[in-house]
Amino acid sequence: MHKRPLNSMPSQPTPAPQQRIRGRATACSRAHGHLALLTGLIALLGLGACESRANSQGSPICEVNSLPLVPMSPTLASPPPQGWTLVAPARFYPGLPLQLRLQHPDPLRRARGVLLWAKANASQGAGSFTVPGNGRWAYIPAPATCGTWALSHTDNQAKTQAELVFEWTGEASPSAILRAFLIEDCNNPAGCRDQQALTQIVFLEAGVFANGFEP
Repeated sequence: MHKRPLNSMPSQPTPAPQQRIRGRATACSRAHGHLALLTGLIALLGLGACESRANSQGSPICEVNSLPLVPMSPTLASPPPQGWTLVAPARFYPGLPLQLRLQHPDPLRRARGVLLWAKANASQGAGSFTVPGNGRWAYIPAPATCGTWALSHTDNQAKTQAELVFEWTGEASPSAILRAFLIEDCNNPAGCRDQQALTQIVFLEAGVFANGFEP
């Protein structure tokens, strides 16, 4: 009886041509899958970067009703900015522009971003803001549908209080409420998105002219 040497191994059968083709197809499919996954991750990261830059070019929403505004920062600075007020006359006259001003007791305080809005009621905007001609302010772009009753910044550079003066014209409605959201300037190299402030609501009543004079 013939004995096989101890160090010899049984020969492996040579893969059939179809098996070799199938193996190459599987490897190719895996490679394509990995490439698709990598491409998807790159696209997702790129989208996040674009969204991050978009916030520095103005607000994508019409109004803010509570803090913190989580898409910008899930937490507020400690302590958060205090003392900002939206100053306006007590009345407006439909069709006549009036001046609004964002003020702080400290004249050196500045704002990087601002969102202003005016409402006739909870679901309807009121009047129209005038876009200043210095190129630093604009209406809220699509897909938002704010129209002309909301205004925001177009850059995230610090703005002095002398630049925080705006013009709003009311329409034929009995009253309007106005408010402002802002990001205060800071010295943090990582950004100031947690420096969020929301002014008190400003309530304006419509005035009525009688024979050219206010009654």
